[in-house]
Amino acid sequence: MTIKRGKPKYWNKAVKHLRSIDPVLSDVISKYKADNFLTITNTPFKTLFKIILGQQISIEAANSIETRIKKNIKQITPKSFLNHDIDDLRSYGLSYRKIQYISGIAKIIQSKPKFFKNISSLNDNDAIKQLTNLYGLGPWSAEMFLIFQYNRQNILPVGDIGLINSFCNNYKIKKESFSIEILKHKEIWHPYCTVATWYLWRDIDEDVVQY
Repeated sequence: MTIKRGKPKYWNKAVKHLRSIDPVLSDVISKYKADNFLTITNTPFKTLFKIILGQQISIEAANSIETRIKKNIKQITPKSFLNHDIDDLRSYGLSYRKIQYISGIAKIIQSKPKFFKNISSLNDNDAIKQLTNLYGLGPWSAEMFLIFQYNRQNILPVGDIGLINSFCNNYKIKKESFSIEILKHKEIWHPYCTVATWYLWRDIDEDVVQY
């Protein structure tokens, strides 16, 4: 599969818009180079592999497990993952449940090659519904997939701890107020919530995890 790398077409317009309507976010954006942006770096399987791997564990722990896996599985593809011994996968740090999740995705890709291409044609809400029907994918995982695999422009993952921490820090609010305040900013940032999220992630971790 050919991976289309590059800046999303909406990116420059989104940055200009966000800077014009949100002074706090404008200050955040100013800290980072204009040549850094969201892009697509992996196949759908590799993206979901990384998302599932990162569920409910720290970035550091996920990176450590991924490093061990890469040493033993040179190319992470549906075929190579399914052909690998489960006990070996567990010895690299993958839980049995996550092995089940990833194996299920691998089997879908093998049996339905156009499955994720078809999802890419859906609107955000319908795409999330389809993705969360898959075993092991909840709303956060579906939102990460839409951001990193499809580069959808208006995704706001309100359950993401990185977004919560950065938003509360930059906007000087308590976490108890996050659920109310973030919805106000969702209206302000529309239709570029993904870009706002990406910059807020950058403000707590310059090397944002790339799914």
